[in-house]
Amino acid sequence: MGSMRFLLLPLLLILAALPVRAAGIHHDLDVVLDPAARRLEVTDRITVPPGRQRFLLDAGLEVLEAGVPHRRNGEMLTLEVPDGGGPVTVRYAGTLPGFADESAGGPRADEEGALLAGGWLPVQPGTVPTWRLSVRVPAPHVAVATGHLVEEVRDAAGYRAVFAEDRTVEEPSLFAGPWEVRERRHGDLRLRTYFHPEQAGLSDAFLDQTAATIDRFAARIGPYPFDGFAIVSAPLPVGYGFPALTYIGRRVLPLPFVRGQSLDHEILHTWWGNGVRVGDGGNWAEGLTTYMADHAAAGAEGRDAALRLDWLRDYAALPADRDAPLTAFRAKVHDAAQVVGYGKAAFLFHMLRAEIGDAAFDDGLRRFWEAHRFTAAGWSDLQTAFEAASGRSLDPFFRQWLERTGAPELQLVDATATANGVRVSLRQRTPVYALSVPVAVETDGGTERHTVRLDGREVTADLPSAQRVRAVAVDPDADLFRRLAHGEAPPILRDVTLDRGSAVVVAATDAAAEAARALAARLMDGEPRLVTPGRVDPARPLALIGTTAAIEPLLTAFRLGPPPDAVAGRGTARVWTARSPEGRGILVIAADDAESLAALQRPLPHYGRQSWLVFDGGRAVDRGVWPATGSALRRTID
Repeated sequence: MGSMRFLLLPLLLILAALPVRAAGIHHDLDVVLDPAARRLEVTDRITVPPGRQRFLLDAGLEVLEAGVPHRRNGEMLTLEVPDGGGPVTVRYAGTLPGFADESAGGPRADEEGALLAGGWLPVQPGTVPTWRLSVRVPAPHVAVATGHLVEEVRDAAGYRAVFAEDRTVEEPSLFAGPWEVRERRHGDLRLRTYFHPEQAGLSDAFLDQTAATIDRFAARIGPYPFDGFAIVSAPLPVGYGFPALTYIGRRVLPLPFVRGQSLDHEILHTWWGNGVRVGDGGNWAEGLTTYMADHAAAGAEGRDAALRLDWLRDYAALPADRDAPLTAFRAKVHDAAQVVGYGKAAFLFHMLRAEIGDAAFDDGLRRFWEAHRFTAAGWSDLQTAFEAASGRSLDPFFRQWLERTGAPELQLVDATATANGVRVSLRQRTPVYALSVPVAVETDGGTERHTVRLDGREVTADLPSAQRVRAVAVDPDADLFRRLAHGEAPPILRDVTLDRGSAVVVAATDAAAEAARALAARLMDGEPRLVTPGRVDPARPLALIGTTAAIEPLLTAFRLGPPPDAVAGRGTARVWTARSPEGRGILVIAADDAESLAALQRPLPHYGRQSWLVFDGGRAVDRGVWPATGSALRRTID
């Protein structure tokens, strides 16, 4: 699930480029919102320092009145604030795009409700405001905002509520919908669900999970930083996180992974990202949240090693020209950024925990929280906290994982039985990393775990065992962030979709061709390179997208063979991957007709880690990853 904090990237890039003004901005907002009419009217009394003050406001909203001289240039609103400062009253209004308008990136509303998150109120560049917000919506809608619920009134005319935030968290986000509201008091906390009527039966399970998750993370990090948490059902197929609130698509809410994993992720963001904001030097919050929530959830089910292997396979599919150091990651603007900013960053915390131990790791988390809550912090602040907790310098560790692109490449040079165990020789390619390499020694009596320190190009270590040694495996549980060895990375969709040099051949005509091109635009992580079969570069990855009848002759032309047994003759659409004799990634999408191709546009981009899938309409009825052919990092001992 994504985070709404980073949805409006162009807006945030503009903010980052503008000079920082004095802090102390406060908004006192009166909002009249009519979702069905798509109408928004706002009176904002802004407490602001004197001088020329620049704000960003969605270009679709018209400034009706301002109490000081002002001018408007697109999204930029400039106020000339007299000596003494605000408050300055600004009235503005507009008719918002509907949810069906997929091109809309700012505030949206229609009979389904309203989503006002970024762009809907004047944002002072470089500052984090405090605020108070009064909102009115007509029946049958209710409204919810981030911040503390001060009061609410329901009557025949509709709903009115007041929300406030007197700490520097972030500007308010506001939502409306025809929801049923369920509440649970958990100590001093107000926990709520804002669900559509058909989802009301899910409320108790979500509230139970929310209470348990808050307690678990509070015990590990420190007190929960807000006075409640809300789960809000969205008309869009999204998953967004806000301070003390998550906004989740109504269609995916009933799916098990939402309550079992995604909810934990969004609750943890109240500490990492909201309670401590991301400062300079890269976004650490997504990696830490992914590690402590998603990875922990996988570990509870015995799937943590499989999840780490997924992250490594994602990285193996990432072209070198799309790699970046962790210090450059700001937000998930495409899948390539997610591979680094979520997967690699989560690996950093996993390796750090192994490096300093569980107790020091948790102590470092608590120190970091206590020192930086409701302020901005960066990777350097995390390093300081973990150094204090572990009592040692971690500068080499953080420098190699934060500042470099790439990953270590390990080789198992030799493994030879000795009288007392086994002698193992490891090597890494340059540039070298300082690594604690897990090595599993498989014996007649079971598997024995060792760690071999590799600080240079090569090391030889004698690993003791009282049992007869059968085999040696280097990093068998994917505990190190590294480039996968030969045989560990079967082809997956991302081998093709992440590479901007991939060629796309559309094998269809008329409406099916249009649907295939639209699918390519959704699936490829960048502008698709559409070519004819005769213009395919054999050195580049290739995607064949079209109808089954038109795909079949291309399978022969490109020497790909028939559809694999896992997908052959099944469903309304079949998706599979392969590798050409030259080693390039191949992706084939063969659907029965135009309608079946169009049905893939929404779901298929979410299955980048899969090797093959079978769809019935828009539903994936079967999927899988081709078996690994065997790792070069495992050696049988004669």
